[in-house]
Amino acid sequence: MAQQTPGMKCPKCGTFIATTISELLTASGLTCPNCRLVLTINREESKKAMEILSDVDKAQKNLEQTVNKYK
Repeated sequence: MAQQTPGMKCPKCGTFIATTISELLTASGLTCPNCRLVLTINREESKKAMEILSDVDKAQKNLEQTVNKYK
């Protein structure tokens, strides 16, 4: 199964905006590489989603550490 690049389509021009969980957790927003629209992240309204993303990020990092132990 091919791994999909995480991100979203720009609501203005439709260009795909690639991102990572780490970027979503730390950046104040995303910028479309085509039309330069800035999408800000409302951390208060997105608090639950941010908590879930943080849990996923931690799980991914733990998995990477475990895999690296056995390489």
